[in-house]
Amino acid sequence: MAKRELPSSLNKVSYKDFDLSFRRHPSTGKLLVKKNDDAVKQAVKNLVLTNRYERPFHPEFGGDVRARLFDNFNSISSSIFQEQISTAIGNYEPRVKLEKIDNQEAVSIREYPDENGLAVTIRFRSVATLNDVTLDVNLNKVR
Repeated sequence: MAKRELPSSLNKVSYKDFDLSFRRHPSTGKLLVKKNDDAVKQAVKNLVLTNRYERPFHPEFGGDVRARLFDNFNSISSSIFQEQISTAIGNYEPRVKLEKIDNQEAVSIREYPDENGLAVTIRFRSVATLNDVTLDVNLNKVR
């Protein structure tokens, strides 16, 4: 029996997710869709912004970074934030491989202690597309 090869388009992995802004497409009226790297970026951002015990039935899920915004920033708080984000992405996002890009750390943190805020830059490689992706997330306390 001869082995049949699949077309290359069927071997490609594609990620799709609906846009969390819940906006509609102007002509079709359907929800907007994010694909491939944009879908993965949205998932990583959602993971970082989720606190532990925020998801029912999955209390361990999340980066738990927002909960620490009210802590006093000191010399080691940046490394704690980096470790929390790296661990959460490593545990819960298999579509991403954290790695240094252009000799910059995979997760870099800029602290704004006067505003109790953080500017987080996450650099990763998408497993499906092998593209280098950079995601910037700004976190500020609400009250």
